[in-house]
Amino acid sequence: MNIICQFRKSKNFAAELPSDSKFTSCCRKGKIKLEKPSDALSNDFLYPNFLDLLTNPNNPDYKNFHDDIRSYNSDVSFASMGTKVVDFSCGGPYAFKVHGQIRHRTSHIQSLNGQAPQYAQLYVIDSTQATKIRVNHPANEQCNLRILDQIDRFFRPNNRLPDTYLTFREVESRVIAESNEACEDVPVVNMVFRRDRHSDQRRYNAPTANEIAMVFVNRDGEPPFERNIRVYPLNPENPQ
Repeated sequence: MNIICQFRKSKNFAAELPSDSKFTSCCRKGKIKLEKPSDALSNDFLYPNFLDLLTNPNNPDYKNFHDDIRSYNSDVSFASMGTKVVDFSCGGPYAFKVHGQIRHRTSHIQSLNGQAPQYAQLYVIDSTQATKIRVNHPANEQCNLRILDQIDRFFRPNNRLPDTYLTFREVESRVIAESNEACEDVPVVNMVFRRDRHSDQRRYNAPTANEIAMVFVNRDGEPPFERNIRVYPLNPENPQ
């Protein structure tokens, strides 16, 4: 990938070079201009130093990270994959085939029946506690606690989803406290990930607001928009 875009300096294969030498896939021939990501003090976000273990063979954690990279990826995921897997009974090389739609499987904000928190449930608790739970899972016995801790602590201030789940827990706690103080029934607090078919569907726009999710208190019924993921607390009357 040594063919460089003249506008955004992206790396491309020679066979991807258009006849006019102006790339479309990365920046629409220079029309798309995205500002560098920065923090609240306008400092540019830099590539995290700990991810040197991804590309530097001299890093002492390089081999462990590469050998168990799928486990590390699953450890910090917010949902699991759900689908109907087709089982091949005949011989030959292994093939992973699915039938129908692939789904992202999420759950209640609290774990069920005393089970250890998993996936997004780990982002509403303390980072240190979440890392200990991850590393104690049998599937992650080869993962390094220090690496998991670094990834978790990087995600929380730099990824919108952890902040959204934390906000959800804070709103829920506030609503419970206010309801108890007013001697009222505690309403169900839901978080809904929006799917608005009428909004701009282009994928090149820089985000200008936190529109990935919303938090609301549901007293009277359904939210007035389409949705594809809805997260809510356990039903105290029917935990299943």
